[in-house]
Amino acid sequence: MNSSIAPVPSKGRVFFSRLFSTLLLWGIISAAIQWKSDWLLITLTGFFGVAGAVEYYRLLRSDVQARSFNFLGLCICLAYWGTVMWWVVRHKVAPPMWLDLAALTASVHGGFLLCYRHQLEGGLTLQRIFATVFGVVYTVIFFGFIARLMYFQGDGQSTTGLFLVVFLVMVTKFSDMGAYILGVIFGRHKMIPHISPAKSWEGLAGAFIFSFAAAALLLWWIPEKLAPLTMLHGLALAPVLCATAISGDLAESVLKRCTAIKDSGHKFPGIGGILDLTDSLLFTAPVFYFYLAAIAG
Repeated sequence: MNSSIAPVPSKGRVFFSRLFSTLLLWGIISAAIQWKSDWLLITLTGFFGVAGAVEYYRLLRSDVQARSFNFLGLCICLAYWGTVMWWVVRHKVAPPMWLDLAALTASVHGGFLLCYRHQLEGGLTLQRIFATVFGVVYTVIFFGFIARLMYFQGDGQSTTGLFLVVFLVMVTKFSDMGAYILGVIFGRHKMIPHISPAKSWEGLAGAFIFSFAAAALLLWWIPEKLAPLTMLHGLALAPVLCATAISGDLAESVLKRCTAIKDSGHKFPGIGGILDLTDSLLFTAPVFYFYLAAIAG
């Protein structure tokens, strides 16, 4: 018997590790709101954005010839978040949409420029280009919508963005929490075992229940700070965000399965890496932003 194999942690230990990591993050977010500190939340978001990109491109490290492509993606990510932080500190408004288009354009141009340096390898070369562009969209552009939400003016007069971000994070993460808790307690029927063996239909029900409850609580507690959301809009949006969060969680599972890696990292006890923590937010943030833009217009 191989004594080097680490014992599998108990479900209780994993739960309390997840709880600790979640409470720590919520403590930082609560402090930023209490101090009305935009820069703290922007810095935190930028850290997650950069760290998520690092973890994504680490998933592709087995392809030695793709190192220059991965480096390109990371450089675009650093340039993006550096520009975002400079923009919001100087202008006190949301970063412009052209910044996302610039990052996308740079990844496409840069990916092809890197191809000119070496002999083409057929489909492998195309995969490296696509992986680079996808990484920028997935970890940079998608997560950048959280920064844009922070400065969303829901009532046209005062900035309600910080509380809209809280709504997004709470509904999204309560979806994750509900799926985990009810899945552990009642999970019997596997949902998509070829992608995520731990996911169950009972957990899916828990995700919808918890996310809906979180949305209802916030809409009842601080309705005036969630403009342009109304009770009707918020409750109708909650299941949409929940379904999107589940899709985002499964999307990261697809990435890990395809690269034969269990966790994207080990930054947070019981959760894994940055991507394991933010995968659902990557999908819900742009959906939430465009929904708000539609109803505010």
